[in-house]
Amino acid sequence: MGQGDMDIVLISEDPAFSERLGAILDKQPGFAVTRCDASLARMNGKATDLAKVSELIVFKATPDAQDETEALRALIAAGGNARILAVSDSSIPFGVAHSLLRAGVSEIVPDTIEDAELAKVVNRLAKPRRLTLISQDQSEGHVIVISKARGGIGATTLAVNLADQLCGKKKRFGKSETRKVILVDLDLQFGAVAGFLDLQSNDALYSMARDRIEPDSVFLQQSIVTTPSGLSVLTAPDGFMPLNALQPDQVRFLINRLRQMYDYVVIDLPPAMVDWLTPVLEAADHLLIVSGTSVPFVQQTRRLIDFFKDQNPSLRIEVVVGQEKKPLIRSRRQTEAAKALQTEFKHWLPHDPKSAEDAMDRGRPLSETASRSPLTKEIAQIATDLLKLIGTKANNKTASADRLGR
Repeated sequence: MGQGDMDIVLISEDPAFSERLGAILDKQPGFAVTRCDASLARMNGKATDLAKVSELIVFKATPDAQDETEALRALIAAGGNARILAVSDSSIPFGVAHSLLRAGVSEIVPDTIEDAELAKVVNRLAKPRRLTLISQDQSEGHVIVISKARGGIGATTLAVNLADQLCGKKKRFGKSETRKVILVDLDLQFGAVAGFLDLQSNDALYSMARDRIEPDSVFLQQSIVTTPSGLSVLTAPDGFMPLNALQPDQVRFLINRLRQMYDYVVIDLPPAMVDWLTPVLEAADHLLIVSGTSVPFVQQTRRLIDFFKDQNPSLRIEVVVGQEKKPLIRSRRQTEAAKALQTEFKHWLPHDPKSAEDAMDRGRPLSETASRSPLTKEIAQIATDLLKLIGTKANNKTASADRLGR
């Protein structure tokens, strides 16, 4: 082993897989490879010891990965900085892949991947992590995620204008209350945030996926655009991009970096289930699902809630009713919908197509084009309630810390 070599651990009971991957790694300069002829689950404490002194662990995932998932959790809990790459066959179920990612796997690639591409993945993951020092007085930003039960219900309208309201407004007299907010459009194929705000789409997310970039501050500064009102935006790419082009580890790195740079990170999600949703949901402080009260809406929303809770059991989820004015007396349908979703409908986005379309045509937020619109006022109320909730949680956390320090 040469000085400065990067240590990689290869774990597999499949001789053909070990031989193939070993041959790829042996061709890469600067790698020191340790081969273990066993499954990850059967490694016991040895895998934990290796994780503490290695840069990367590569293992062959099986379709039934329950034992591997438990072994991964134990490995992560024991500490160490090693990243973990799982190589799976095409038969691995979607749920199993998500379980592996939640347990701590950095990335999953199919065993049909080309040797050259696999070598690129290994080289990227084996690189030392960039460290960003954060002072004790510096807190990370809050992540607010917007999802939808179906397209056209007003989720992007909510995302754009909620982010605008969270920015706060500069006052001519008195103390201004402004916040650093970024809106991230992760609807990679049909994202419309750029059009809502009359911004030029850029290919930053596409470049991240194509070149397997873990974005640093320089990359983000070149990729983020800022509106005249002070809202920062990371747009979806202009061209077509496969939803699964981004890797979970890249998205996790992106969100962590943005939380260091901004007070609030608002994320507009695509209407699809993809692997990289896991780090989004793990980082989320609040998730708003824009839905309706009809039976199809309720059924889809129930599925979304179950999926999101499975990814992050402690995630606070609120259902926002779209395109319906808050009723004085709720109908039987509305009451049954709330009961089926086990929630209380606190916020209703009134159907105001004239104000919404006028704002889109002008490329401005509702606060600038229709400040007195009921839709604008309701979104402002959602922002106010979120700020109060976040402030209460922060105060409780501080109080608890003070009590522990006495």
